Amino acid sequence: MKYMRTPQLIGVAVPLLRELRAGVLAASAPADAVRTLREAGFAGGDAVYRAFEQWLGESGYSSPSSAGESAGRAASLSLAEFGERTSRFFHDAGWGDVTFSSDESNGTAALDIAHCWEGEDPATAAVDWPGCHITTGMLAAFFGRIAGYPVAVLETECSAAGNSRCRFQMGNADVMKYKWEEETKSVARRSDAET
Repeated sequence: MKYMRTPQLIGVAVPLLRELRAGVLAASAPADAVRTLREAGFAGGDAVYRAFEQWLGESGYSSPSSAGESAGRAASLSLAEFGERTSRFFHDAGWGDVTFSSDESNGTAALDIAHCWEGEDPATAAVDWPGCHITTGMLAAFFGRIAGYPVAVLETECSAAGNSRCRFQMGNADVMKYKWEEETKSVARRSDAET
């Protein structure tokens, strides 16, 4: 029997992931915990990408020959098809109710997740900042693999912070640095208005 290399994914109960996440957050300095969780998410992003490619094939989508086999099926999807299939894949994989959108005018994309497993963790409810660090890291690796260059991901809304969803904005590092600076200024303005 020939061994076939498949994506290294296993079904893991959400409470297990939440407990591991809580342990890292409790045992480390906040900046170290965030970095560790994002790196862990990033480490799994390639396997999630390979599972997505496999899922595309199993769901009947085959890449056109013009895209070439090395480009992968995802690279040959139109933006609308990519958004629909990405949303469905992540939803079916248990990440929550997922919607993908893009803003071609500024070169960014967004992934919104309602009922995000990480954002709706009771242990992190009512925090003042986005806290989906594992998801942020995984999305950076996943979308970087599809884009063919490093993708920076910034969580700008989080259900743990009282938002109706978790929102992850993505783009190249320069664009996302600018977005981070704008978000930081916006938070400071809101904080000043409340005092």
